Amino acid sequence: EEEDEDEEIEEEDEDEEEEDDEEEEEEEQDECEAEDDECEDDLESTEKTTELKGIEPAAIKIISPHSKEDASSFLDFPSPDELLKLGPKRGILITQQIDLCNEEKVVQLFLKTTSVYKDDNAVKTAVEDTIDTLLDKAFSSSKFNAHMFLTTLLVHMGLLKSEEKIKPVPSLNGPLMALNHAVQQKYFPNSLLPILLAFVTKPNKALDSCSLARHTLLQTLYH
Repeated sequence: EEEDEDEEIEEEDEDEEEEDDEEEEEEEQDECEAEDDECEDDLESTEKTTELKGIEPAAIKIISPHSKEDASSFLDFPSPDELLKLGPKRGILITQQIDLCNEEKVVQLFLKTTSVYKDDNAVKTAVEDTIDTLLDKAFSSSKFNAHMFLTTLLVHMGLLKSEEKIKPVPSLNGPLMALNHAVQQKYFPNSLLPILLAFVTKPNKALDSCSLARHTLLQTLYH
């Protein structure tokens, strides 16, 4: 009888563990879905505000094209003009295209956005606003691994070797200038700064070709 009771207790414990695992998975999924819902709520709020001002629906598309298709087009063929065309809600529209709990996806989106960076106030602001939205949402998620993000980013920038054959981005100017902005924001984890500094100071041909951007980022990191 005692053995039967022990077996029943063990089975109950196993059932409880399975239920706990299922609850954790549901919580992770709910968190990611909640972030997507928040983005959609922001868009809906903007559209309602525009409607209250008496602007015709056709005009709304011209002023701020809230279209996931447009954001997807930018990611397929990134360009400064395509980024600017997305309007003030570009950050929300673009981040809706990926799973913000996936470090690899966030890195790819960061690099595509920063690839269009250039010394033009409008483009510069558009890039910075977009990565602010992206990284702020990503780093604020408890399911997002900040150190994994930086490691993956360094690999794609060609600053860290990887066992996988990953082709580095052709230019580091945009990513470096965007990082110079990002590291100064409250959302950027302080624990990542020494790691980033260590890799940016190492000898690297790709960094040498972007000496000004490298110098700018180093000045910020040292201070």
